[in-house]
Amino acid sequence: MPEIPEQPDTPPAGTKNLSTAMLLALFLGPFGAHRFYLGRKGSAAMMLMLAVTIVGLLVTLVWLIIDLPRIPAMIRRHNTLLDRRRDIEDRSRSHGFPMLS
Repeated sequence: MPEIPEQPDTPPAGTKNLSTAMLLALFLGPFGAHRFYLGRKGSAAMMLMLAVTIVGLLVTLVWLIIDLPRIPAMIRRHNTLLDRRRDIEDRSRSHGFPMLS
């Protein structure tokens, strides 16, 4: 019987990727696409509304420049919170408690 090669570990569903976030920030950053991707809907909607005007577009460009170095930390925070939630759900399920959501 031939051995089946092991598949590389795939990240769990819901985790965010740095390269995806950076590409969204570089190409659609003034419109808040990277913030929508990271689940920060309020600030993403604000960026989108501001980007409609010329002055607002300048504001969102400055906002994007400030966001670019912060994106890795934002992704780490999102993935850490997601891992904690999964851990709590796994422990709850093993003890017979209902799911959180």
